[in-house]
Amino acid sequence: MTKFEIISSLISLLAVAVAFYSLHRSKRNHDQLVKLEKVHAQLSERELAEYDKRDRDALKAVLSVRMVKDGSAHKFVITNQGEAEAKNIYFGLEQDNEHNPLVPNDFEQKTPYRILGPGDSYYLLASIPLSVRQNSYSVSLRWDNADGSQDRVLRSVAR
Repeated sequence: MTKFEIISSLISLLAVAVAFYSLHRSKRNHDQLVKLEKVHAQLSERELAEYDKRDRDALKAVLSVRMVKDGSAHKFVITNQGEAEAKNIYFGLEQDNEHNPLVPNDFEQKTPYRILGPGDSYYLLASIPLSVRQNSYSVSLRWDNADGSQDRVLRSVAR
């Protein structure tokens, strides 16, 4: 082998080594990109699920109830804290209450409450004699959502 052939062979071997090194780095970069794409796809799936949940929640009402004292009278105040209106709202006392504080005529006129828009409230009068020691009432609310589903919550309301 001549000197020229040896130098040519060494240059060729060096070129092959550089090519293999470049191929190795390229494969490693490709593997990292594939991992990043998988993470991006998972993140996109979670974002889509979050958007779907928000869309479903936009069709549901969220009702809360509290008792307020207005002078000498008490009221159960029902508020729609959701983004959609609630229809056919039923208010009920659970069986573990000491007595029924609801004023019959007021309760009968307002139950079921037809429509309660987002951010709106209505109240039911309550009559609590001084002899009653009960400090909280177990109540339930049931209503129809805009998406056709029905929700029910049980709450303990302090006076």
